Amino acid sequence: MVSVRTFGLVTVAAFLMASPALAEDTTPRLPDVQIVDCRTHDAAQEKADQALAMSALDLIQAHDMDKLNALLPDLKAALGHAPDIVSHPEHCGDSIIVYSDELSDVLTISAMIQGHEKEFGASKVEQHDALPYPLLAFVTGWTYFEKEDFQSAHDAYAKGLLNDPNYDSLIMEDTLALAALHRSSEALGQLDAYIARNPDLPDEMKANALRKRGYVLVELERWDEAEAAYKASLKLAPDDETAQGELEYITANRPSKPAN
Repeated sequence: MVSVRTFGLVTVAAFLMASPALAEDTTPRLPDVQIVDCRTHDAAQEKADQALAMSALDLIQAHDMDKLNALLPDLKAALGHAPDIVSHPEHCGDSIIVYSDELSDVLTISAMIQGHEKEFGASKVEQHDALPYPLLAFVTGWTYFEKEDFQSAHDAYAKGLLNDPNYDSLIMEDTLALAALHRSSEALGQLDAYIARNPDLPDEMKANALRKRGYVLVELERWDEAEAAYKASLKLAPDDETAQGELEYITANRPSKPAN
C-alpha cells in the first residue's frame, strides 16, 4: 500500500515556533521552492520496482552474488522506468506532493510556502513514499561493480543521480566506478560538487566523502591533497582503519621531495 500523509499548512505553526530563524524571517520564500507541475506516476509500477530493489538489497546484504546476477536483467529493466529528471515536489490540484521518506522535507516545504497559498493554488502538502529509482540504481550499479563491469555500474549510478543528484550512496559508489574507469578527475569534480552542495553533512557521511576524495586524489598522484583529505576524515571518524591504512600507503609510496 502506498503511504500518503497530508498536512494542512496551518499545522506547521509548531514547526515554525521550534525554528526561530524561520518564524522570524518575513522574507518571501517562494523563489527558493523548486516545485514542478504534476507529473504522471504509475503507482503500481513504482511499488513493484520498490519491492524489486528491496529484494536486491537483501541479497547484497547476504552477498548472494548468484541470485543477484540472475536478478540483474530485471533490475536493469526496472531502472529503465526511472525518469531522467530530478524528483521535485509536485503541484497537483489543491496539493503539493512531496516524494520523500523524511518528515522534515514535508515540514520544510510547508513552512517555506506558508503565506503563498494563493500563488501556489494549494492548501495542503502530501507526503508520498520516496521514488524507488535511486535505490534501484544503487543495487544495480553495485551488482555490475562486483562483476567488474565498471562502465555499466557507472551508467546505473548516473541514471539514479538524474532522479536524485544528492543521493549519497550513489555519489560514493560512482566515485569508485569512475576511478576504476580511469576517470578520477571526473570523480573528483562530482564529489567536490556534492560536498559543496551539502556543507551540513553528518560527520559519518562527510568522513566517508573525504575518504573517497582521498582515494581519487591518490589515483591522481596528488599525494599531499590526498593526505590532507584522509587526515580531515580522521578528525570526524578517528578510529577509521581505512583512512589510517591509506595514510600509511601514502607515506610508503609518495615520491620524496627534492632537498633544497
